[in-house]
Amino acid sequence: MGPGQGALPRFAAAIAGVVAAIVLLEIVARLVLPPTPQQVLRGLHRATPDRPWLYELKPNEERHAAAAGGVVYATNADGFRDHAHARDKPQGTFRVVVLGDSVSFGYGVALEATFVKQLESRLQGLAAGPRFEVLNLGVSGYNPYTEAELLRGVALAYEPDLVLVQFCINDLNDPTQHFDTSTMLALGAIPDEAFPDPGRRKAPAPAAVAGRIEVACGYSRLCGLLAAALTPAPAREDQVAALVPHEDPSSAEIAWLERLYTRMASDTRARGGELAVVVFPYETQLEEDSPSAVQDELRALGVRAGVPVIDLLPVFRRASAEPGERLFLDMWHPSPRGQQVAAKEILRALACARLLPGVDARCAD
Repeated sequence: MGPGQGALPRFAAAIAGVVAAIVLLEIVARLVLPPTPQQVLRGLHRATPDRPWLYELKPNEERHAAAAGGVVYATNADGFRDHAHARDKPQGTFRVVVLGDSVSFGYGVALEATFVKQLESRLQGLAAGPRFEVLNLGVSGYNPYTEAELLRGVALAYEPDLVLVQFCINDLNDPTQHFDTSTMLALGAIPDEAFPDPGRRKAPAPAAVAGRIEVACGYSRLCGLLAAALTPAPAREDQVAALVPHEDPSSAEIAWLERLYTRMASDTRARGGELAVVVFPYETQLEEDSPSAVQDELRALGVRAGVPVIDLLPVFRRASAEPGERLFLDMWHPSPRGQQVAAKEILRALACARLLPGVDARCAD
């Protein structure tokens, strides 16, 4: 064998050794560190640069979150976490459409455990009245801007009699990180109207770049771990700070909310329906002395805009004093018990507001 003739076999053997090592490390990473529920959810989204709601769930997708007790996240043909529903409302049906973020989507809980499906089950169990459908159009990371655009572009085509818009206090945060955390997609130019206060708008942090690398890794856990390791500590801190409860909203932020909710109510009424806002608390708010300024502002907003506002904080505080499962899985997301508490109170409040036909005057107690 002449000089250099053995170089190619040695090079091929070296490459094969590297590939084998990477495969072994990937197997170990999958066994030791399965993907988190949030990482599972990121793969469900796709960017929609031609649509004002910026991104959406992929249709006919299914993901299993082993780290969340085996929760299955599956979408229907329209790209929502729900059963299939015809766009044309069936005759004799009272249809409710729910818009919201990961709380409505049902982060960490089975589909039937979401407040959306529990509300539907309770309504369908009533002896009197029409047939009820409650459609789940929640998408992780959405805020009132994306919800308003989805209402106008998609939700109204379902011919809803009632639209429920779920509010979470982090709807008032800078959505750049919020969108990135939920999707890790390169969404491009996000319009100023998507920001509660454009004056506080920040440039995307390096955490978002690392997260997009993580998505590009596909299903490789090893690649995902490397992407996470590349995220600088200050960027991670910025990302966490962007999700901290925004308990003292400015007048500009409240005006933003009022503008969007008023528009949503107008759009819904123009199609013959009504709109209500459902305000979810967060876990640390369950203490009696915790701040509730946002709830106060939203109730006042509802009076000005003529939009019913259902504040779930009082019923969650009462439930927290009773024995039983925790009401939250984390800071933001209700547990199955929390979802149940919400569904029961939403039904009661809607009946009291006479927004549900055939539900008696006892307010569904």
